[in-house]
Amino acid sequence: MGFDSEQEMREVAIDSINQDFAQDESILLEEFTYGNGRADIVLANPSTAYLDHRINELKISSALDSKSQLQVFLQLHSRGPITRDYFYTVGAMGKRKKQNALEELLKKGFVEELDNGKIQTAHDLRRHVTTSYSIELKLSKWKKALEQAVRGKSFSEYQYVALDGDNVLRAMDNLELFEEYGVGLMEISEEGDICVYKEPSRQKPYSPMNKWRLNERTILEQTPQSIYSD
Repeated sequence: MGFDSEQEMREVAIDSINQDFAQDESILLEEFTYGNGRADIVLANPSTAYLDHRINELKISSALDSKSQLQVFLQLHSRGPITRDYFYTVGAMGKRKKQNALEELLKKGFVEELDNGKIQTAHDLRRHVTTSYSIELKLSKWKKALEQAVRGKSFSEYQYVALDGDNVLRAMDNLELFEEYGVGLMEISEEGDICVYKEPSRQKPYSPMNKWRLNERTILEQTPQSIYSD
C-alpha cells in the first residue's frame, strides 16, 4: 500500500526531509512560488555570517515583499551610484510605480542615498541563501514531476523528484532522463524512509529574480508579511 493522497505524502516527506536532509541552519519552505512555477518543498541553507551582517550591521530585517521592489532593487544592484533622474529612465516600469518602490526600498534600508544625491543598494548586501534544494512530490506522475523539477533550476542548485514507494519503479526505468537533466530521484515510504536512486547534479541558478525571491522568502518565514503583492 502506498499513500492515499499527495497531502499525506507531503506531511510524511516534510518530517523525513527535515531529519535526513536538513542541516542545523536549514530553512524548510512549503509551496515556494517563483514566477513561472511552484516548488513543493525547498530546503534553503543560509550563511549565518551574511544573515547576521544583513540584520545586525545593515539593520535590514524586513523583506523585499513585492515584485516591483524586487525589480527596482535588482536594477540598482547591478550598478554603481546613479542619479534618480537617470534611474527612472532605466527599464520598462512606469516612473510612478518605480518611484513608489524606490521609496519603500529607501525606508527599509535596501537602498541608500549618498551625500551627492545619487542612490545605490546597501553596501555589501548579498543573498544569505548559499545553497538550496527543490523537491517535487508526486504519487505517480514522474514525468510531470521531472518537468516541474527542471523549472527549479531558475533558483536552486539541486533538484529532486520524490515519488511514492509503490510508483517509483516506472521512473527508475527512465533514469537516463534524470541523468540528462541533472535531476535527482528519491522514494519516500509511508514510514518516512527515504531512498535516493539518483543524486542530482549541481546547477547554477539562472534567474536573479527567483534567487532573490527565495532569499526573501526565508526572511518572510521569520516575519510573515504579504508575499509579492503586486
